[in-house]
Amino acid sequence: MTLTPPYRIRPLDGQAEHDALGARITAWRRERRLPSASIRPILDALRDEREMAVLVDTDNDAFVGCLQLHRAPLPTPPWTTAEDAQPTLVLSCAATAPGAGYRLGWLLTTWARHYAALCGHTRVACAVPLSSDHDTTAQRLLSHLVDGCGWDHLRTADTATGTAALLTAAACRTEGLDAFLATKVPVQPAERETVS
Repeated sequence: MTLTPPYRIRPLDGQAEHDALGARITAWRRERRLPSASIRPILDALRDEREMAVLVDTDNDAFVGCLQLHRAPLPTPPWTTAEDAQPTLVLSCAATAPGAGYRLGWLLTTWARHYAALCGHTRVACAVPLSSDHDTTAQRLLSHLVDGCGWDHLRTADTATGTAALLTAAACRTEGLDAFLATKVPVQPAERETVS
């Protein structure tokens, strides 16, 4: 007998799903008492129907998390030319439902690293916006991602929108991931630039 994993990750399907996820994420942010400005990039991505991988509960098909996938080269600055030359799957607009399940951030990170390896990327990367040195919400998130989800804090850098902590993690396949997660996101090979 094959057990159904508790979660499924898949692409969003059409504007109605993008709108529904936007409403859910807005509610999640309110429940967590996060600043309203923190949701703007996610709502912009959903409005434009950018590539989003959504995590759903297999029992009720409810949204419990999401990630935006960027397959284009890293924006420079703040990334260096050498960093930009590595095949990297960039993640942004991550959100999880409060109280929806145990370690959803770790599960999304593990899936992203596995998926990046399947696509031929060497790593995953993301940036955590920091509004100030005393931004306790961002600092808590940064600590959670590094200590609880296995990200490496590369450095803090100035970006077009302010200061951000740049995080990376090696792409790697994860044995046994299918016990937690069914994947429905199509594998798209990483585009590699040729050096002349």
